[in-house]
Amino acid sequence: MGPFILAVAGFAIIGMLDFLFYLVDLSVLSGVSSHVLLKLLFYKLPGIMVLFFPMAVLFSVMLMLVRMAKDSELTALRTSGVHTLRILTPLLVACFFVAGMSYLSNEKLVPWTAQASETVMREHIQHIPPPEIVQNVVFKEGDRFFYIQEVDAKHNELKHLLMFEERAHFPRLTTAQKAVWKGRSWHLQKGYIQDINDDGSMRFSDHFSELILHVDQDLAAFYRPPKSAREMDSKELRNKIQGLQKSGLSTRSLSVEYHMKKSVPVACVIFGLIGMSYCLTFVRSGQDWWGVIIAICLAVLTVALYFFMVALCRAFAKSGTLDPLLGAWLPNVVYGTLGLSLVSYQSVMK
Repeated sequence: MGPFILAVAGFAIIGMLDFLFYLVDLSVLSGVSSHVLLKLLFYKLPGIMVLFFPMAVLFSVMLMLVRMAKDSELTALRTSGVHTLRILTPLLVACFFVAGMSYLSNEKLVPWTAQASETVMREHIQHIPPPEIVQNVVFKEGDRFFYIQEVDAKHNELKHLLMFEERAHFPRLTTAQKAVWKGRSWHLQKGYIQDINDDGSMRFSDHFSELILHVDQDLAAFYRPPKSAREMDSKELRNKIQGLQKSGLSTRSLSVEYHMKKSVPVACVIFGLIGMSYCLTFVRSGQDWWGVIIAICLAVLTVALYFFMVALCRAFAKSGTLDPLLGAWLPNVVYGTLGLSLVSYQSVMK
């Protein structure tokens, strides 16, 4: 745990350098108080630390096994008849523990800190007040299309509403001067309904003083500042994806982020397997310095190629070339197969 904590702290500092430069510019050029800067730094840190958990696992596992080889502990255990898998079991347990910790952080801690950071940025740096009225809202719900000129969140009112209901040839049109929004029930007031025949002629037209509709759409999403994928846990993200799908909007990008919330923590176990396989393959004893060098170089190259593959698969998945599930999990499948195969081979070889 000592090397792991040290690695997380070191990698987090490296990852924060660019943001630290940004904070210094804010302090010097914009006169932002140190209290606000410290809050931003505190809120940004968890999201950056979680990204480096897999690399910290790789670093700590390799340092542990190299130290055991240097002290001839691996040689003593193997010559005493202790199976390689038995030696690696505590490390595997630790990797799964870190993966669980990473998952919980992504689900509970990171969304809260990311949202708090965005709030601080809006209120103290960008000086953007939360919007209360949104204009020109368009969305789809089932076979109905809605256009709302204004959404007044303060008074729960929808102004100048137009609804198209799909029919065989021409849609049914419903208009209203305003509607009172009460959860999923909309009370349309002072409106008209127009139905059209298949030949385009008017079937009937009628007015109403009040009409109640049930619309399965949460309009709060249209006037609240939209949350990014990082600001939501898996449940919120899944609900948003389902809501956008009902509205007929593309959710491919959000689906990729949803699956990556699970694939990133599993990378901790994958990197642990990679570190074990490299050390067992190339570090035979405490005097095998070339083996240590080769293992470290391969580990650095593996990390670089892994994150390049993650970025590539993520981009392909968002563009539609790959399925979102495959794009999020393909790097883990490739590297997990490699690490598991090498560890299994070394276990068979004893």
